[in-house]
Amino acid sequence: MGLMKVDSLLMEDWFGSGQSNHTAQDRQSNVAPRQGGGRRSVPQILNDFEVLSRDLPILRRAWVRKQDIIASLQEQLRQSEQRNQHLEEQLQDCQARILKFSPVSCLSDTTVSEEFIKIRENLCKWAEELPDICGDFKMELLVALDDFESHPLILGWPDSYYPQRCIALQSEILMHLVFRHLWRGIFEVPIPGLSSSGEKLLADLQEGMLSLQPKKDTESIGAWRSDTMRAYAACQKYQQGVNSECSRVIANLLGFFSWFGFENQVNWSNKLSRFSEEILGPATSLATNMSSSPRQYRWEWYGEAFFPRGVVRKRHLKQFIVQDARTHHRVSIANLKFLSDETPVGELLIIIFPALFRYGGGGSEEFLIEKGVILISVNDNLQGGKVV
Repeated sequence: MGLMKVDSLLMEDWFGSGQSNHTAQDRQSNVAPRQGGGRRSVPQILNDFEVLSRDLPILRRAWVRKQDIIASLQEQLRQSEQRNQHLEEQLQDCQARILKFSPVSCLSDTTVSEEFIKIRENLCKWAEELPDICGDFKMELLVALDDFESHPLILGWPDSYYPQRCIALQSEILMHLVFRHLWRGIFEVPIPGLSSSGEKLLADLQEGMLSLQPKKDTESIGAWRSDTMRAYAACQKYQQGVNSECSRVIANLLGFFSWFGFENQVNWSNKLSRFSEEILGPATSLATNMSSSPRQYRWEWYGEAFFPRGVVRKRHLKQFIVQDARTHHRVSIANLKFLSDETPVGELLIIIFPALFRYGGGGSEEFLIEKGVILISVNDNLQGGKVV
């Protein structure tokens, strides 16, 4: 009786209960294959259950092992993602430090022009904000220049300059002298902060490069010079040299301005701190980047020989940024369109800022990056709003 019950239950489990949702047709299709091979006996079914019972722990252990392997792989993946994130952060940090401390190897003319103009404009504003000098400006300036290591490019200086004229041109004279002093210490040298012995060594190395056989082309020498400057700028000695040069410039400015009697007291600590931040620092950075570029640059102050007898003609308005000493505004060439290029428009007073050029690939061709700035006294017959 018990065996018949088990057999009945097994048959019901095997073929489905009578209350199954399967239709008779479905049941017949399921049973058909078994009929071809004969129905499985109860002992066979029990044997299959025994085999499954023995295999079940093995399958369970295999499943557990696979779960452990998956968990281990997931942990390794998590750790790898953390390492990758850490490496990415390190890479970004290195890139930021490189951009911060390493000069740009190749500058565009637009970048150089924009940075130079910003330095120039900041210096103009800095000088114009100084109080008027109430003493004998000409005499005080002559004394101050003795220790300033900067020869002014002021036409007719000092013989043709009387005190009233000096006072009228105070801002332009001071911004010219300050930039010229800055230019000599920052832009005229191979790279800011380089010692005289370092300059000599660099010159000897470059001469050696030029004498190598086979001959090096201009691009190769430019690349070598750029790499050499970039390597030097990455050294601590460069930063020490720059700090020393900047301190020297600030000390010289303080000594220079101490000779003048201003109408109002000047807080030189704040004034020179602002000079360092807005003018000296950016100038040092620009000079370093220019020195480290494969491209070569040239500054041009022109001098009095470019203006015979100090006469400024209409054609000069195309070559320079020309400012009128009376209005302190730029002279417009558009208002002189009916005059010939050789028409005199005024007298040269000061070459305030130099022009900046970049050499071409062969070294013979030059490209103008920024025009020079000159101050003139406009001829009386052209006054009255005709040229300004």
